[in-house]
Amino acid sequence: HGDGTSSPVYFNTYQRGPHESLFKTIPQPSWEEFKFGGKFGYLDLFLKGDGDPAPQWRYTDAPDADARAIQATYWAAKWAGPEGAKKLEGVRAKAAKMGDFVRYSLFDKYFKEIGCASTSCTPGKDYSSATYLIG
Repeated sequence: HGDGTSSPVYFNTYQRGPHESLFKTIPQPSWEEFKFGGKFGYLDLFLKGDGDPAPQWRYTDAPDADARAIQATYWAAKWAGPEGAKKLEGVRAKAAKMGDFVRYSLFDKYFKEIGCASTSCTPGKDYSSATYLIG
């Protein structure tokens, strides 16, 4: 929460420096109020004098990992048999809810029609903004 003591504290591991690979991320707070790190908090590691950044919140998701978790839950229930599937009912319910949210990753970030290259485009309707790809 930016105060450094209350919870939860999420770490942003997707923003990388100019010479880093996927395996060399820099863990940093997702809630950046410049209280920790350099003059501009952890942004100093990436910006190197690029203006005057504002405090920010940075969150990301991994819908591909969520989809794999849902798939693993499906197969676990399938292979567990009727008795085991009953024991997994709570997990299955959570996986089903997660699936509802994973569907959002199939659409354009701003729900604009596919091919729109302007912020002034009207939002898509139904599935006109769907790429059908996990993004």
